[in-house]
Amino acid sequence: MNPITYKSADGRTASAAAAVSPLRSLKARLLQADRPLFALFQSVGAQALITVINVLTGVMTARMLGADGRGVYTAVSTWPQLFATLAVAGLNSAIVYRLRKSPERAGGIAGAGVVLCLASSLVCAAVGVLLLPFLMERYTPDIVLFSQICLVSVLVNSLQMLIKQTFAGLGQFVRCNLANLLPQAFYLFALLAVVISVPMTARNAVLALLGSGVIALLVALPSFIRLARPRLNTALEELPQLASYSGRAWLMDVVFTTSTYMDRLVLIPLLSPEQLGFYGVAFSFSRVILLSQPAILSVMLSHMSGRAALERRRVHDHALRFLAATLLLGCGLLWIVGKPLLTFTYGAEFAAADTIFRLLVVEASLAVLSQITAQLFLSGDRPGVVSIIQVVVLCVSIALLLVLVPLYGAVGAALGLVGAGLIRWMLFLVASRMILRFPLPRLYLVRDDFRYLLGLLR
Repeated sequence: MNPITYKSADGRTASAAAAVSPLRSLKARLLQADRPLFALFQSVGAQALITVINVLTGVMTARMLGADGRGVYTAVSTWPQLFATLAVAGLNSAIVYRLRKSPERAGGIAGAGVVLCLASSLVCAAVGVLLLPFLMERYTPDIVLFSQICLVSVLVNSLQMLIKQTFAGLGQFVRCNLANLLPQAFYLFALLAVVISVPMTARNAVLALLGSGVIALLVALPSFIRLARPRLNTALEELPQLASYSGRAWLMDVVFTTSTYMDRLVLIPLLSPEQLGFYGVAFSFSRVILLSQPAILSVMLSHMSGRAALERRRVHDHALRFLAATLLLGCGLLWIVGKPLLTFTYGAEFAAADTIFRLLVVEASLAVLSQITAQLFLSGDRPGVVSIIQVVVLCVSIALLLVLVPLYGAVGAALGLVGAGLIRWMLFLVASRMILRFPLPRLYLVRDDFRYLLGLLR
């Protein structure tokens, strides 16, 4: 006898509908990002789009501005993002930690975050105005003045970062990924508008970048107000706890940010715009290996906070092994195809950046591995340990850059960053063994790792 079948409203049999339902469920969960793995997939997908957009905008600026113009663009556009990142130092981790730990106090936490962000942004922008004449001695006075005016966008960029981390703390990973994606997407459209309507200059390219940040902030702001419901009247009650965590994590973030930008802080005063242009293209192109970094910073910290120590270690070890395998394959591929891709994408002039590019791919991979191990300390309310390690590595980075850049130029900067990155990751692993008493993780994949991954998918 044939089994009895029933038809659903859309005409399919029950067995067919049952076969489709798991796919629908998987699709819905990927879109909602309601579990760590699905949030991770979504964040990596968003970062893949960002990487593609960054490559497109990098190609446009490099081909239309040339090495010299690309160097000026790099010098001017570095400062707003640098000082905005310094403005939210410590606050990025604190807002996620506090929201996950006390979600019922979201309004006060968000309000306190806005207050701290506004105050620190004004201070950082003022410091930047004072420092730029000394940091840009190789550039003409009009370029220095333009760079100082652009620091107005420090406030915009820092608020955008705060909103993104607030979404992560609330578990709103779709909006967190959108907040991460929209500035780059709007910049691509703004750059296309510049190409069509006005001459492409370094100054116009920078204005397009800063204007797109304003638009992205205005788009994200309504969702932030609706979901976080920031309340200034309860912000004063939350300020001490948020400021306490921020203060302990502040040094960690300042050192990490300074380490991230240390190459440009040294290269901008020492190299010609043309050499800086080669380095800027190689650095931008090497970031394709960083697809997983936003997921690490937002998703992992959010889901590890408040969990037992053994569970945090288990999540970390599995993620570290999958990332290490992926990064190894990515580095190998980029080393093979790097030079042809640089020539094809940016033009024959930028083939000279191949050695810099290869070294920076390795440096970026080491940075990802360091960030994932740092989550063990951040999610366990131990940000001070990370701060100490970052200070040590910053001192090493400065020493290596000051020695190698005068000798080897931009290649020396890349070599110094690779050495400092390797030392940073080793220190994090040693600290997890000595301070947290966790055994050193295995770095290669075995069958148990894939079983763990399949368990998350079910």
